[in-house]
Amino acid sequence: MLINRKQGKGFTLVELLLAITIFALFAGGLIGAVVYGRAATANAGDHERAVFLAQEGIAATRNIGDAAYANLTLGSHGLVQSGGVWTFSGTSDTNGIYTRTVTVTSAGTNRLTITATVTWTEPGGATGTVIETGEMTNWAAAIKLWSNAILAGSVAVTGTNVALKTRAQGNYAYTVLNTTAANNFVITNISTPTAPVNVSSITLPSGELPTNIYVSGNYAYITCTHATATLIIVNISNPAAPTQVGTYGASGTGDGASIFVNGSTAYFGRTANAGVAEFSILNVSNPAAPTLIGAYSNNTSIKSIYVSGNYAYLATTTTTSGLVVVNITTPSSPTLAKAFQLANSLGATAVIGFGTSLLVGASTALYAINVATPTAPTTTGTFTAAAAINSIDVDITNKYAFVGNAGTTTSFQVVNIATLSAMTLAKTVTTVNATNGVSYDTSLDIVAGASSDTAKQVVVFTRN
Repeated sequence: MLINRKQGKGFTLVELLLAITIFALFAGGLIGAVVYGRAATANAGDHERAVFLAQEGIAATRNIGDAAYANLTLGSHGLVQSGGVWTFSGTSDTNGIYTRTVTVTSAGTNRLTITATVTWTEPGGATGTVIETGEMTNWAAAIKLWSNAILAGSVAVTGTNVALKTRAQGNYAYTVLNTTAANNFVITNISTPTAPVNVSSITLPSGELPTNIYVSGNYAYITCTHATATLIIVNISNPAAPTQVGTYGASGTGDGASIFVNGSTAYFGRTANAGVAEFSILNVSNPAAPTLIGAYSNNTSIKSIYVSGNYAYLATTTTTSGLVVVNITTPSSPTLAKAFQLANSLGATAVIGFGTSLLVGASTALYAINVATPTAPTTTGTFTAAAAINSIDVDITNKYAFVGNAGTTTSFQVVNIATLSAMTLAKTVTTVNATNGVSYDTSLDIVAGASSDTAKQVVVFTRN
């Protein structure tokens, strides 16, 4: 039997090429696995480092808030550490390949949401992103109560004139003084309630005596006695440098007395003017040139205005109709909806509202009035203040009313209004003189007051 030994010798060319191909594929896969494994490991490391930086951002921001909750200003921030203390700096910070931005947003009264975003460029050119979120609560405020309210701080204004009314918005209180002299409109930083600071003031046009104020957005609307302007509009977008931008001179001789603003519409009340436009509706979309839309005349002085939906509620000096309800469905032609006589048959000095309820002040009486049907108001409950009521406001929860009155030592009172049919005194704060105006600051959860005390015209009340 013959054996062909050539069959067992070496590889043919085809076999050799096949072997090389298989080896190349195997080697390429092995090298790719190593390379891509290293890249994946590097990317995973980058991601973990980004997660750490984001979590650090949340912790650092909470640390800043623990030092002083007021330090947590809304907006986007960078972080910097000095001497072991974290502070905000700029709008972002960098750490090697990473950029970190911490954003603080409101989540309700005394609650903030903190969002830390970290971005970086991955080796392949793509953008990596890690986002962590957390919340911060003003726990110190949460355990303080309005039933323990205190006069936290005050500041004097140049001169010896009493403060008439004030409005609080954001970090500032905007106050008008009972004088035609210099600096009768003052802006005060109240972000530190124990140490308010006046930041600016202006003098209203010669002869104009301010009587009331409302603040909406970037503008303050100031009512005045009738000389050259019964309504003055001031741009407050820069609180350190307010500027007068517009005026409105109403017809007749009635003085400006009350103001309420909603969007581009101002509701303007005056003293009795022989039945000539005591209540006017103005277009203030161009603050430099307010224009009259419509008016209602009732020949009585309007001390305070609150507007909700299609109705304006007027606190008037008329004993037979201390509360006047005006239908403003057609702004060019407002009409009387109801003239409501208060139980004590006295004129009203202040009105504020929430939901379907009003709080109306008339002498020492604080009335809770149901206006679910505006044309048929009904009295829900009453409370007796320490002295004649000058001003009223309510907190963001609608559980407490703040009453500024004419008492010389008891002129600020906190009233529990959780049950309107049974309002009770929560706290009377010792003061030095009458509180002519009060305004609750929804951002800071404090109350600014306009005082007759010429040594501290702007006062700040807080929970304790």
